[in-house]
Amino acid sequence: MRTKLIALGLLVVGAVAAAGQAQRQPATLDDVLNEIRALRSELRQTTRATAQMQLLTVRLQLQEQRLAVLSNQRADVQNRLGVETRLRADAESQIQRFEEMKSRNESLGISRAELDAQEFAFRRPFAQHRDAERDLRAQESDLSAQIAAEQNRWQDFNSRLDELERSLK
Repeated sequence: MRTKLIALGLLVVGAVAAAGQAQRQPATLDDVLNEIRALRSELRQTTRATAQMQLLTVRLQLQEQRLAVLSNQRADVQNRLGVETRLRADAESQIQRFEEMKSRNESLGISRAELDAQEFAFRRPFAQHRDAERDLRAQESDLSAQIAAEQNRWQDFNSRLDELERSLK
């Protein structure tokens, strides 16, 4: 009985193996060629995507550097603007004091001509500081616009990287 069961088991295993080989047809040369072509196409796409990702990464880094430079320039302009604003305000208050002294005729022993000369001496720096302040405000505005444009470009590069990354998954 035991030998019959072993023989029957071997017969079943042989039948299953034969059925598996019968269902599986040998690959033809065309099948192999098509598979190689598909692999080459996928490799080309992956290589192209990798190159694009590297290029976009470098561009993104350059944008970050550009933003840092522009931000530093704007900070410098803002510092200089603060100084010019203070100097203009100081010169303006000096001019107002001279005008008040002239209107009250409080010369404190100083002639009207000397008061006018001193007032004129403060008006020139006042005008210079006012003009410098105006120029610095224009520079600050221009730098802010440049920063906004560069941030938009940075976001564009970042979005393109995200899209590329999703396409590779």
